[in-house]
Amino acid sequence: MAGKHWIIIVIIIIAASYGIYSGVEQLKYGREIWTVESRGILIDKCMQDAKEMAAKYRELTFEYCVCSTEKIQAEFTQQEYIEIGKESIEKQEEKLLPAFKSCLTNYQQKVNQAKTN
Repeated sequence: MAGKHWIIIVIIIIAASYGIYSGVEQLKYGREIWTVESRGILIDKCMQDAKEMAAKYRELTFEYCVCSTEKIQAEFTQQEYIEIGKESIEKQEEKLLPAFKSCLTNYQQKVNQAKTN
């Protein structure tokens, strides 16, 4: 069951990108350059979509959302991210997960530590 929990987290974060891209797409700034505003949209949407995890582990989830946002922005242009967000969840996961996998692993470890404390 614990393994399913993390799979759900990954799906939620990947699924969040589907909703995020529309917010990022509507920004008035250039499509290739990430802005502070688009960074904020990604982090906010990640926190909203993390729901229960964000409620239980707010600080850890925020760290995870910042980390994953930074990794995504370093790996993809804003336009590439928008295009990925239009694809199926499976394709999004295939393309995005490698970019922020280290963030997810770190998040999982910290949450597991918090559970034992």
